[in-house]
Amino acid sequence: MYLFNPFLLPILCLFLLFIGEVHSQSKPRENGKNTKTVEKTPSVPTTPVTTDTNTTNPNPQNEETQTPITTAPQEGNKEENPTEEVDRFKDLDNKNGIVVTGSRGERRLKDSAVATEVISRKRIEQTGARNLGEVLDTQLGINVTPFFGGSQVQMLGLDSKYVLFLVDGQRVAGRLNNTIDLTRFKVQNIERIEIVKGSSSSLYGADAIGGVINIITKQAEKPEHYQFRTSYGNGRQTNFGSQGEKNMIADVGFKNDFVASNFYGGFNQSAAYDLDPRTPATTGNAFQDANVGGNMTFNPDGQFKVKTGINYLNRNQAGIDSRSNGGVFDRTNLTNDFLGLGALEYTYGKRNMVSLRGNFSRWENHYKLDQRNSNELDVKEFTNEFSSQGVAQIDHEINKDHMVTAGVESYSEELQSDRLQRRNAYRTRRAAFIQDEWIIWRQGFVWRLVPGVRHDVDSQFGGQTTPKIATKVDITSELVFRASYGKGFRPPSFRELYLRFENPGVGYVVDGNDKLRPEKSTTVNADIEYTPFKFWTLSLSVFRNDITDLIQYSFGTRTSEFANFQLKNVQRAYTRGVEAGSRVRFLKYFALELGYNQTDTRDLTTDRPLEGRALHQGTMNFFVNAPGGWEFALRAKRLDKRPFYSTTNDFTAGSSTALIDQQTKSIEENNKVVYGKPFTLLNVRMEKKFFEGRMSLFLGVDNVLDQYELTYNPIRPRFYYGGLQATF
Repeated sequence: MYLFNPFLLPILCLFLLFIGEVHSQSKPRENGKNTKTVEKTPSVPTTPVTTDTNTTNPNPQNEETQTPITTAPQEGNKEENPTEEVDRFKDLDNKNGIVVTGSRGERRLKDSAVATEVISRKRIEQTGARNLGEVLDTQLGINVTPFFGGSQVQMLGLDSKYVLFLVDGQRVAGRLNNTIDLTRFKVQNIERIEIVKGSSSSLYGADAIGGVINIITKQAEKPEHYQFRTSYGNGRQTNFGSQGEKNMIADVGFKNDFVASNFYGGFNQSAAYDLDPRTPATTGNAFQDANVGGNMTFNPDGQFKVKTGINYLNRNQAGIDSRSNGGVFDRTNLTNDFLGLGALEYTYGKRNMVSLRGNFSRWENHYKLDQRNSNELDVKEFTNEFSSQGVAQIDHEINKDHMVTAGVESYSEELQSDRLQRRNAYRTRRAAFIQDEWIIWRQGFVWRLVPGVRHDVDSQFGGQTTPKIATKVDITSELVFRASYGKGFRPPSFRELYLRFENPGVGYVVDGNDKLRPEKSTTVNADIEYTPFKFWTLSLSVFRNDITDLIQYSFGTRTSEFANFQLKNVQRAYTRGVEAGSRVRFLKYFALELGYNQTDTRDLTTDRPLEGRALHQGTMNFFVNAPGGWEFALRAKRLDKRPFYSTTNDFTAGSSTALIDQQTKSIEENNKVVYGKPFTLLNVRMEKKFFEGRMSLFLGVDNVLDQYELTYNPIRPRFYYGGLQATF
């Protein structure tokens, strides 16, 4: 009964309140007057086809697949005719929207030969997420875990270092321990997120062994647009949550026949949290960040476009570390993150385009570890990472059955860091790629075949060729089959090649290895999707990744003072599994998504499962969009136990040295498996819209069940928040 007292009772009351309003507003009115009946038109999708102004292809629909567009009535407090059909989840599902990641050009989601998952803007808002990590938390087949720099992702059983992160189709810099921190990406400037699972190296090159996550930024779609949101949250005082979390964001946009522009800004602040109040150390960092950015698209004649965009984040994180010998350290990270984007696009014909795109990214990090009452073990480190990318691409429709995408790409990266043996490292990569979307058959069913190949020349590792072939068969309008086979590669990062890190307070040294070879992969995916009714979709997919020359930290030698860990190409591994999902809308106001993922992994060198991967994972997303502007979201994830080993520790996940710190003393004799406890993550959110949806109040609870584990699952304890949003 304890759980009901602090939070479930008020949430239950609110839920019953708006369910009652649903019931009352859905009853036919009996006022003695004849009710005007709206004549129903044939059922057609009501999702508007939104064009992403950051990517290619002005007219992505084939003539055979064009769909009429209807305008959906506005929601909010506006009364609706009880006989009129309103799709309340059209913006949540995004079934007929445009995607760009799987083919590197605009395609309708239903026509894409590469399975692409889309998280829409509406879904992001309804979940109440504040950053990319919180958005992905309950996505099927994806696991988000905390680390000392924020949060990181696992996909298809592979770590974050095997997942390529893009913003508007272009790479971003700034990996901390080979991991992109998901909390860097704030949701106020995200229009949608596209996820392609499995190797995508044939289009994107290195680092896309496990898949691609592409963040598409917001574009102005109205003559004027203004939005503001603020929220405040708290947790338990014993976990330092009483100091609160504050979030304030705003964006403004405008659009006319010549130019469209959108600008945003945000400020976020939160105290640290602590899962073990018995020690002075904190578990989660305190942080304060400010981010600004925007984009402009000039389109003077409808064919030629000029696009620009910038994103900047300034963040200061702070925490406290403690050692078993009694040492206490104050830790700070000051980060500056900048990304500038630009593009020129010229369209000709119905579906053809020539484009030039480029970006420059800089990620700067100042790290300081200050020992209290002593300066013997103080650490100051500076990291500065630059990357630049240029792409020339053509999308040309040879005929109605062949759409060719081809291009050349240049990429360079430079890293300056106190942890590198040589302080500075630089390399370049040149590439050419080509892909043909071939419609083989149209009679009775539609069969697409998409072969593609890419060749990269790396200044350090020479040439790498990565082919891929994908197919999609529309067996009927309700039954679709997809499959793909591809190669991938990931060159060692500068840290893996040249790292030199000493931790004398604990007693270990970590060394890179400039003799490392690139990791290579072979990936097979297949999925089938069945929609027996327009409100119900079932999906089933299987996958397998085989990785050779796997880079791992292995225990080397031990001197009288230090244990030594060094990277080696010593392992082969595979990940394989199955995903099953169901999406159903029912009783007009409700949507339910259920998912199950089984991921089997194996380190073939040691013949044991890979560290930190759960064999079983389940997800649930339940949404209610009711009359009167009421919305409710319940998100849940169930994660099975995960194995951890003293000899592989957290370095294999690219996260931190926490487990080495705890296990160095017994590393030679202790090789036992330790399992992280199974846990269930449950988040709830309620929102009430006013003034025809232009203003809303919301409240929510994260980690409702208050489940966490200090070493293997150090997520934030139960957290309450509420806020206000206004749109004009």
